Amino acid sequence: MRRIGISILGIILAVPFVVHAFPFGGRASVVLRCVYNSTIYTNIGPPRGGEYIWTTATKTYQFGPPAYAGQWLLGLAGAPYYCIYRISPLTIYTGIAMTMLGSSGPAAPPAPPTRGPTPPAPLGGSTAGSGAPSPTPTSPSPPTTSVGRVLISEVYYSVDVPHGNKPANEWIELYNGTLSAVNVAGWKIEDAQASDTIQGTYTIVPGGYLVIAATSATRDLWGLPSTVPFASLGNALGDGLLSSGDRIVLRNASGAIVDAVSWGSDTGIMQPSVLTVPYGNSMARTTLSKDTDTASDWAGRSPSPGN
Repeated sequence: MRRIGISILGIILAVPFVVHAFPFGGRASVVLRCVYNSTIYTNIGPPRGGEYIWTTATKTYQFGPPAYAGQWLLGLAGAPYYCIYRISPLTIYTGIAMTMLGSSGPAAPPAPPTRGPTPPAPLGGSTAGSGAPSPTPTSPSPPTTSVGRVLISEVYYSVDVPHGNKPANEWIELYNGTLSAVNVAGWKIEDAQASDTIQGTYTIVPGGYLVIAATSATRDLWGLPSTVPFASLGNALGDGLLSSGDRIVLRNASGAIVDAVSWGSDTGIMQPSVLTVPYGNSMARTTLSKDTDTASDWAGRSPSPGN
């Protein structure tokens, strides 16, 4: 999800542009209702995913507009559009306007069991009428042996309202899977478009964690105690993490890749990549005692930074 400033309002038309339409289709990981301009923002996963906006001009068929994360959506889209999510502070999400839409009903297919406990939930977080329970929080199983290196252990890119905004409050978590303390000063964090260097000295003890975010305000939003190691980059992770598909690459001070993961439409690191997670969930390792460098190492869950 990309947020744009107020200046964009002066150049966006009140209706979608007239352009050649193209097909989209996949399972929605994010559904946000934007009451200020009567639109709905959706982030759709494979096979043909991306960020799309339902408008009142969308020709909508069975089961109506997008309603909840986990719903399967299929249709045609045509031109850039926008979703006014909040007036103060002004928050606008951009995507491609849907020209036609068909969707699954309340009994949308469950996520594949090997990819994590993230059943569909309706807009707003309530399970009423969805026919599915709320996601059950899980934690990685404790390591029984040393994996031998530092791992990217959790990625939070699907930021929900109680925990801030994208990209300022996205975060990643590193885990030290070695038997010695590791200083990550000078290490780099990359997404598909940009790279950031970890400034200052941050030492991760064996079996310990380090949470890295754009701003120090993220610590307070999660109520992290002072005992949880935390690093603030001062700017977005990469150029901001796309919910529909992106990557995180961790490099040491010498430039060597230490660990990497990709999700959604980005298959530059893993093929297939990790499935996108629902709004407000994180993407986390299912175990810290091994690393197969495949999507099977990862699953969606309730976020738990620093533990």
